[in-house]
Amino acid sequence: MSNLTAMLLRVRTRRGRVWIARLSVVADRLVARYGVPRLGNYRDPVREIFYIMLSARTADAQYRATYAALHARYATLEALAKATPAGVRACIRAGGLANTRSRHIILAARKLQALGTSPTTALRRMSAVGVFEFLCDLPGVGPKSALCVMMYSLRMDAFPVDVNVQRIAARLGIHPAGLTHGQSQRWLAPLAPVGRSLELHVGLVVHGRKICVPRNPKCGECHLRDLCAFGKRQTESHRVARVGPQGFEP
Repeated sequence: MSNLTAMLLRVRTRRGRVWIARLSVVADRLVARYGVPRLGNYRDPVREIFYIMLSARTADAQYRATYAALHARYATLEALAKATPAGVRACIRAGGLANTRSRHIILAARKLQALGTSPTTALRRMSAVGVFEFLCDLPGVGPKSALCVMMYSLRMDAFPVDVNVQRIAARLGIHPAGLTHGQSQRWLAPLAPVGRSLELHVGLVVHGRKICVPRNPKCGECHLRDLCAFGKRQTESHRVARVGPQGFEP
């Protein structure tokens, strides 16, 4: 089986068997601890497109609320395509970037309408390459958002990298800290175990929200610590602090 994400991003598969195998273990542990929650995502790819658009650079509670307000006012794609920027802004203002997002949402709705009477069916019938290119051509949708729609709604083995995935990857030691989001996505694409993208992505998102948080991560509660370069350093620093520099208990 080939790596779909690496193919879509045109990333040459590197020799990463060690990390592919280790990420399989990570996926096993994440599923055992968290299961595979949907995180509020939608099976309908059309709805998911707008949900993902609103989630970028926005806190979880905010984008859930703004999407709910948007869908309550514009329940159909037709209504959204005919909406005014002011009307959409009123629904999504709390999530930030409302001026830009309102324009993108309306234009995206019109492009989706152009797929015919059932855009959902049209998206499901596209090839992986075709749907990725179509989604990336929508205003406000980049490769990460396109991969999210493909993974959550179209059930393709696509592996998107969000801020949680990127942060944990750096702490595990898979790639250097300080990469841009795009660099992290391309670095990790060929290392995701084939067939396990959803389990791994969702598990890392939940783990990044609960345990491996941006500041003061809860390494003492982490079930990945023995695999984690950052966690091992934390464990060693705590040991030294406890026993003292001479190796004796205080």
